[in-house]
Amino acid sequence: MWYEKSYRRHLCDMHIEDWNSVFLSEFSPKVYYENLKKAKIQNAMIYFQSHVGYCYFPTKTGHMHKAFIGREDAMKRLVELCREGGISVTGYYSLIYNNWAHDKYPQWRMLEQDGTSRRSKALSSERAFSSSRYGLCCPNNSEYREFVFGQMEEINNFFDFDGMFFDMLFWPHMCYCESCKTRWKKEVGGEIPTEENWEEKMWLLHISKRREWMGEFAQTVTDKMKCLHPGISVEHNVAFAVLPSGTSGLAEEVLSASDYAGGDLYGGILAQSFTCKFYRNITKNQPFEYMFSRCKPNLSSHTITKSDAEMASSVFLTCAHHGATLVIDAIDPIGTMDGRVYEKIGKIFEHQSQYEPYMQGEMVEDIGIYYSLRSKFTLDGNSYSNHSCAVQAVKTMIENNISVGVTGGWHDLSAYKAVIASCLTCEDEYDNDRLVEYVRDGGVLYFSGRGNKALIKALIGASVERVTDENVVYIAPSSNAQGIFEYFNEKYPLPFGGRIPVVTGVAEGDVLAYVTLPYTNPNDNKFASIHSNPPGISTNIPAIIKKSFGKGTVMWSAAPIEHLEIGEYKKILLNLIFAALDKEMLTIRSNAPKQVELVTFKNGQDFLVGTVLLNESCNPQTVNGFEIKIRYNALPKKIILLPKSEKIDFNYDGRYICFQTKPLTVFDMYKVVF
Repeated sequence: MWYEKSYRRHLCDMHIEDWNSVFLSEFSPKVYYENLKKAKIQNAMIYFQSHVGYCYFPTKTGHMHKAFIGREDAMKRLVELCREGGISVTGYYSLIYNNWAHDKYPQWRMLEQDGTSRRSKALSSERAFSSSRYGLCCPNNSEYREFVFGQMEEINNFFDFDGMFFDMLFWPHMCYCESCKTRWKKEVGGEIPTEENWEEKMWLLHISKRREWMGEFAQTVTDKMKCLHPGISVEHNVAFAVLPSGTSGLAEEVLSASDYAGGDLYGGILAQSFTCKFYRNITKNQPFEYMFSRCKPNLSSHTITKSDAEMASSVFLTCAHHGATLVIDAIDPIGTMDGRVYEKIGKIFEHQSQYEPYMQGEMVEDIGIYYSLRSKFTLDGNSYSNHSCAVQAVKTMIENNISVGVTGGWHDLSAYKAVIASCLTCEDEYDNDRLVEYVRDGGVLYFSGRGNKALIKALIGASVERVTDENVVYIAPSSNAQGIFEYFNEKYPLPFGGRIPVVTGVAEGDVLAYVTLPYTNPNDNKFASIHSNPPGISTNIPAIIKKSFGKGTVMWSAAPIEHLEIGEYKKILLNLIFAALDKEMLTIRSNAPKQVELVTFKNGQDFLVGTVLLNESCNPQTVNGFEIKIRYNALPKKIILLPKSEKIDFNYDGRYICFQTKPLTVFDMYKVVF
């Protein structure tokens, strides 16, 4: 398929209205194409339609943008230029977000509980709201689906292209339109739940149905497109899979309808690293695709372009994970593009192209962070969830030069030396048997929280009785675990903000730490210290448990300490892991500074070690060289710095291959050759 060796991709947003005759009046297929060539692009994602709902081709089912009247073949000519010039083409189509369809066909609208759509409500107000810009159509409406299928047929008949990208496959809000109500009654019975309560079975069923319905719609669209155009690739935007929303309905079901995983994200560089790891392990086919905006901080700042250093850091972080980068630009309303942006992109992509022949092999992942697409919600009013804990745990591993991957119910666990599974819920019980088997067969598992009571019972033998009334608690080390908790002790225990579970049925010898409560409940008016809630009441409530299970080791923490950014908590998390796992078993070790990430691949016998400077500054930075150690049972022939094959000195002590890197500015790749 076209995507297998395509690492440099591009999209220019064209969500443009047509109430002004100047809009897109200067759109030029030739200039657009020349910019793509300037940027060294291998695949162009080209707009066939937009959130506005207007089509950039002659249509009988919808509305063609007025700028294309009299030049109906303009977008078709751009597609032809690309394919003639060796650039594959992916068509863009916006699902659910369609202003024209929303306004013309009120019965298709996604509705809130009060029976109105967000756009219509906002437009009727005297004030402008951001929600007025987006008209949402419900995928459960059969007429809307037929409209979409009709447009897909028109696209297929008009353009010659290589792939299709469908945007916005998620629920922006819970929909209570007649189509959703009817489907719920048919499949479940009764009325759709309206009260958000993550402890209530019907609400959880509601969320499960939203995932099912969105996945079914995605698969139907994929099947239709592939029926129209056999051999084509189909990608759905799965950005919401790595965002914290628990109600979007974008989970494994939508991902399974995509030939490869990809989506646009606008977080920081460490959030990008998490996303790359997730996309890499969940995608059906490699490479995955990471999209980022050339604007800073996002497309809302139309005229601010990221610096060379910022763009290069993002591009090479994806490159280090052997993924494809798609750079998102946005067209000027009149249809022009800033050529300077494409010169900048071209220089970075030209540099990346030297490494593309080496994007092979399997990623080395010593520690797996278990990420649940079903447990994106919090219990007991706490601020943490599996999502927030998983993202933070990946950061901790990167900062400590530990090879880490993002895994879950959709991915094999057996190769990981240890797995961290935070705040799982009853929604994850379907995967309990695999987690139990992983530990029984010799794995190390750390998990936290009270949501998956069945897993706590299966692995720890404990029962969750209740949660603390206090939303501030302390973790006091037992006498046999003092070294794990740094300088914290029984008198000065580790503080944690949040309610935590109270469990019973635990053997005293398995307890590493107990809960200490403050002198008073922080929710009461009575207090001991006016500014804080110091520890005052020791209890026999287990806070952290460690025990053998089968051939492996399991640890459970009532409080997800991995959620916190504070350095002491990060150290304690690592101490817990390495109390059960010999650090000497790690494949990669390094003294690289924490703003550097090492991403290692094993290709046959050879290793490919990518070193990336995680630079979020607009200015270029350089760090001094550092040591890398690779645990392996054979002496390599040589180590070379790619792409020029510069030889690097190394030594081998029978266990570790050790070498010193060159100073790092953006990205370097070292190949260990056997």
